[in-house]
Amino acid sequence: MNFNIGISTCPNDTFIFGALLEGHIKTPHSFSVFMDDIEVLNNKALNRELDIVKVSYGMLPLVLDDYSVLKAGGALGFGCGPLVVAAAETDLSSAKGSVIAIPGIHTSAFRFFRHFFGEDYNFIEMRFDEIMPAVKEGRVTAGVVIHEGRFVYRQEGLVKLCDLGELWEEKYKAPIPLGAILIRKEYASYADEINGLIRESINFAKTRYPEIEQYIKKHAQELNNTVIKSHIDLYVNDYSSDMSQAVHGLCGFLGCKPEDFI
Repeated sequence: MNFNIGISTCPNDTFIFGALLEGHIKTPHSFSVFMDDIEVLNNKALNRELDIVKVSYGMLPLVLDDYSVLKAGGALGFGCGPLVVAAAETDLSSAKGSVIAIPGIHTSAFRFFRHFFGEDYNFIEMRFDEIMPAVKEGRVTAGVVIHEGRFVYRQEGLVKLCDLGELWEEKYKAPIPLGAILIRKEYASYADEINGLIRESINFAKTRYPEIEQYIKKHAQELNNTVIKSHIDLYVNDYSSDMSQAVHGLCGFLGCKPEDFI
């Protein structure tokens, strides 16, 4: 079977899927890979263009008619939420109407911001790697940063206004739902097999990292080894292999059902 698969270029995705997509894992299946920004992937899922695809958790209510959520390969955990950054200290609650850069209207990051701060802002969508430059240049009041931004915003001379993940953890006492791996329902019979392959790929990356390091660096926005390692250590965790224990908590927030997870 050949699957069309879409993942982001971020180190956690390339770490998780690298061994599988580079052919280090034995499988009777083949994978045609599409890689891009998470909001591009969200829209690919909306258009039902890919068989297996990484999406923001906030997308689930929009696509569960056609997709199920795999229990391996996703991104959720503690201490890994999106940040709101600015060029100077700013009170978000009194900055209503100001321009806020977001990495996409379908992203979990935007869902968190809207959940905690409301919608009385002028939101502008940007690729995640364009947000900090826009904040530095004063084109926006603040920006919601994801991925490597958590590790480098200080180097860019920016200040953290808020950790949206901390707000989530304080309120829900549950892991932060960032990215899910979906599979088309017509291929649900392959779910156990694909979950197993993803887990093999993660184990390969953990034990034989040098063999996929160049694959990760080839696609990363930030090439600093320390940043890449910190990114992987934060976003790849036990939930990456099996997020079964988080299912019921996620369903309560996202309005989905346990049977949507396979």
